[in-house]
Amino acid sequence: MSIRPKFGEQILGGRKRYELRRMVAGLIEPGDLIYLYFSRPVSAVVGLFSAGVVYVAPPENLEKIAELLGDVGLGGEDWLYVRGARYAMLIEVRSPSRCARPLKLAELGLRPPPSYIRLSPSAARRLHGLCI
Repeated sequence: MSIRPKFGEQILGGRKRYELRRMVAGLIEPGDLIYLYFSRPVSAVVGLFSAGVVYVAPPENLEKIAELLGDVGLGGEDWLYVRGARYAMLIEVRSPSRCARPLKLAELGLRPPPSYIRLSPSAARRLHGLCI
């Protein structure tokens, strides 16, 4: 999952408890491991988290859900990102952790995803082995 470094640090630091995404590459499911690719200037996979509850709905409905959940760590920039989307996902962040070292995608033969991608099982195993 591509993410701006400041938002990725909020996830890894436990301040951002939910991540908001437009629906682009299929559904993220509870239990999925989400690797955080920090965009420029970092340009590396820096950490990961496990997806908890995943809400899928139009953005205006997700905003109401987020209000009911309390302080989820989302702000105005997050909601601007999904404005105009037909559907978006509100993904609970569970067990965030930092990789042992930042991993450049070239090491893995991958390109930066536009938002998020589902890795093949072999690519996921390799990334997990290098990250942990």
